[in-house]
Amino acid sequence: MKSPNCNERKEAVEILTRVFYEGAYASPLLLASFRAHPEWGERERALITNLVYTVLTHYLRLEALINRYAKIPLRRMKPRVAMVLMVSGAQLLWMDRIPPHAVVDEAVKLVLASPQKHLSGFVNGVLRSMLRENLRESWPEADEDLLAHLSVRYSLPRWILEMWKEAYGMQMTKRLARNLTLPRDLSLRCNTLRVDPQTLYEELTGSLGEERIGRGHVCEEALTCKGSGDISGWEAFRKGLVTVQDESSMLASYALDPQPGERVLELCAAPGGKSTHMVQRMKNQGLVESRDLYDHKLEQIRQNGERLGCSILRVQKGDAAEENPNDREAWDRVLLDAPCSGFGILRNKPDLKLHRKPEDIGELAALQKKMLHAASLCVRPGGVLVYSTCTLSPEENEKNVEWFLKTHPEYGAKSLEGILPAGFPASQIHPTYTYILPEKDYFDGFFLARFYKKR
Repeated sequence: MKSPNCNERKEAVEILTRVFYEGAYASPLLLASFRAHPEWGERERALITNLVYTVLTHYLRLEALINRYAKIPLRRMKPRVAMVLMVSGAQLLWMDRIPPHAVVDEAVKLVLASPQKHLSGFVNGVLRSMLRENLRESWPEADEDLLAHLSVRYSLPRWILEMWKEAYGMQMTKRLARNLTLPRDLSLRCNTLRVDPQTLYEELTGSLGEERIGRGHVCEEALTCKGSGDISGWEAFRKGLVTVQDESSMLASYALDPQPGERVLELCAAPGGKSTHMVQRMKNQGLVESRDLYDHKLEQIRQNGERLGCSILRVQKGDAAEENPNDREAWDRVLLDAPCSGFGILRNKPDLKLHRKPEDIGELAALQKKMLHAASLCVRPGGVLVYSTCTLSPEENEKNVEWFLKTHPEYGAKSLEGILPAGFPASQIHPTYTYILPEKDYFDGFFLARFYKKR
């Protein structure tokens, strides 16, 4: 039964207004909204989330279509009116459970209840004009400039496409742009400290149905789930049998290859998915120290570790960019999952497309170099250092690898061929790094480089 005080479209408009006009991020706003309204059911929460993320994923295409029918450009409209049109356009194009006339009526009601109620007729006219043609088959006219066309079609800022074209070529650019707008299944990781993957698979298919649960693509502990972004209510989650983690992220632990009994350090570790995965692979023997800079992130790691039964996990506050003399050559293996531009996870965080700027790349790359140097001091002779990001940006990835090997002669690089499980998608295994590319319904974009410290 629908909660009586929940207006999903209104809530989506409020959240999107803050994202587009105040520089906020959708995920914490959604979480805060749901915590403030515990009476809202799963259907209401799912619809709000779907509306917000559909608009963010396709915002440039929506803007181009609305501008075709409106007398003034979307960016010159009042923020609330613009967001009502965006949410309504998203419903008309990608959601078919609500009749089109009801979408228009709800949009008009939202505007009538706002300080811009005098613009309700304008909103009604724009949306009814949009209904006169088959919007799902309607694309903004192709520009002679292919990048301009791709920018609108896949709602990616042109500067990102230009960076990809220069680095990877036009064919790969088109592939990345397309795949990063397609919906994908939720990726899960079985907690092998408590259950084996087959048993968990059978338990979840029994409770949720075989049509919703699948096995992973390359990692034996991976599972997939259709139609749920929040598994916190599952009994298997409460028991610590399963957690959310993308398979690309799981490959970072494979690349580090920690062994039972070793001392392992992860820097920039929140929310702890890789750290708890390493504990699994070490059979809960040895030490995994998981560090981050912020208290609320450290608490996330602690909670995840406790729920999953990771008794060798130690959580410590620390700045990965600062050298610590107590760490010098103290660790067998170190994983630096560096803060980055995040272009490999745009399906999960599409608001990054709005907030990232070209100048961010150089600033992030400089920070990553500082972190790489500090991390390199922690590894004992003969030990292993893995550098990973969740972005598709040469300056943050392979150029940092080239810089590191040139400036740190005590390290060598090792190909990940034979270390990673076979079959991950469309990757290129270079002697000094590996790209994992996003595919249609699985895998985020990811980058991995493995270094060893010479004895």
